[in-house]
Amino acid sequence: MRPQNILLPLFLLFIAAPLMAQVPKNNLDVHHPPSRPSVASSMETKSDHCFHSVLENDRVRVFKVEVPALQSTSVNYHRHDYLVVSLGKSNFEIAGSGIRYPMQMEDGEMQVIKGGASHRITNLSDTPLQLVEMEVMREIHPERPVCGLGGRACSDGIFGRNEDGSYSQSTLFETDTIKLARVQLGPGGLLPEHHHDRCHVLVSLAQTALLDSASDARSRELHLNAGDAAWYSEHIAHTLKNLRTQDVQFLTVEFK
Repeated sequence: MRPQNILLPLFLLFIAAPLMAQVPKNNLDVHHPPSRPSVASSMETKSDHCFHSVLENDRVRVFKVEVPALQSTSVNYHRHDYLVVSLGKSNFEIAGSGIRYPMQMEDGEMQVIKGGASHRITNLSDTPLQLVEMEVMREIHPERPVCGLGGRACSDGIFGRNEDGSYSQSTLFETDTIKLARVQLGPGGLLPEHHHDRCHVLVSLAQTALLDSASDARSRELHLNAGDAAWYSEHIAHTLKNLRTQDVQFLTVEFK
C-alpha cells in the first residue's frame, strides 16, 4: 500500500500502517464531516431495515449492514465516531449532509468516519453489499493517536507457531479511547494466554469457530458468522483456539 497524508476540504487523513484487505494492511482513511446536525433531523440506524443490530451497550453499537445490489439505505445518523469494515469486496458510496465518500474496499478493509453527519449508503455494485459498522460511544478520537493513524507505528504485536498451529496478533491503531487489533489463527492455531484489563469486543471477519478457555478452567465454544460479535468484561485471561481447518481472522476492540 502507499502511505500518504492528504488534506482535502473534508480532511482525509491516510495513515502508513495498512488496515486493508484481510486487515493486514493499514492504509486507513479518517473521514471528517463538515458539521454535526441534530439527531432529530435524521433517522437512527436501528430503524433502517438494512441495519441489523449485533451488539449494543454503553460502549459500542455494532451493526451488520446488508444492501441489495444497486440499492440504498435510508438516511441514517451516527452521533459518535464509527468504524466501517467491508465483508467481501465492495463498491459503494456514503453521501449526505455535505459529505460524499466513494468507497472501493477489499475484504476486511476498514475506514474510520467521524460521527455527526446524516448519510445514506448506496451500493454501486451488482452484487449485495455487506459491511460492519461499529459506533464507539466514547468516540474514537483518530486525531489523538497513541500509535497508528499517522502516529508512531504500533509495535506490540505477537506471532508464532505452537504445536497446534500458527497465530498472530497485531495492533492496528490505538487512541486515548480504544485499542484495535487483528488476530489471525491458522488451522488449529492457539493464541497463547493473554490478559485484558479492560472490556472488549471481538468481531468476526468470516465464519469462525473458537474454543475460548479462561484461566479459571472454564471454557466455551464461539461459533460466529462474518460480522457477528462477542462481548467480554474486564479483567479476564484466556486463550483462543481455532477449531476450523481454515485460517480465521477477527478484530478485537478494547475500550479504555
